[in-house]
Amino acid sequence: MKTSQTSRFFLFAFCGLLSACGGVPETYYYTLAFEQNAPLNDGHTPLPFALGVEKFQSETIYDDDRIIYRDSPFEVKYYFYRRWVTPPRHLITEKVLSYLADTGLFEKVTLHPSTVNVKYVLSGRLLAFEEWDEQSNWYGKVAFKASLYEPATQRVVWNGRFEHLQPVAKKIPSAVVEAMSVSMKKCLDDLARSLGKEFNVQKMIP
Repeated sequence: MKTSQTSRFFLFAFCGLLSACGGVPETYYYTLAFEQNAPLNDGHTPLPFALGVEKFQSETIYDDDRIIYRDSPFEVKYYFYRRWVTPPRHLITEKVLSYLADTGLFEKVTLHPSTVNVKYVLSGRLLAFEEWDEQSNWYGKVAFKASLYEPATQRVVWNGRFEHLQPVAKKIPSAVVEAMSVSMKKCLDDLARSLGKEFNVQKMIP
């Protein structure tokens, strides 16, 4: 912990020195990236209905595009010049939407509300999306909860919570983003498995 805090101190001090000398530090933008699995329903007929995905909700801190790092649930810290391409709650909505569409599990997956008639709607709330520091170790942390409901009746038919902590290979922001990409992928795999079981799909993600 002391080492990581010292490193950040010198990084921020250097950035401050550049600003004082008239130089403006470059801002870097990041997104999540991972390989999609083979379709969950590969070789089988998709479930005969459309799934809607609502925009995920979150705490206010995840409306900010700056990358967060934390070592306590009570304090939030930000990297000055390392940012997401879009705020985390929007980024997770995009990833959930594209991931579930690529599984082939459903006939169609669309952002909700839309003009598409959907049988079920997936809603969610982002719970964690940050670098998490414990003693001398850094992790990429992602956590969210999700619910499935019938839009006609508002009846909830399923809910789940997904979380993963991935060790960071190197203590630099780009490696943090790589670890968070792994964490996001693990959470999405678990989400797809859980939804597959809910609808009795036999072929699950390995």
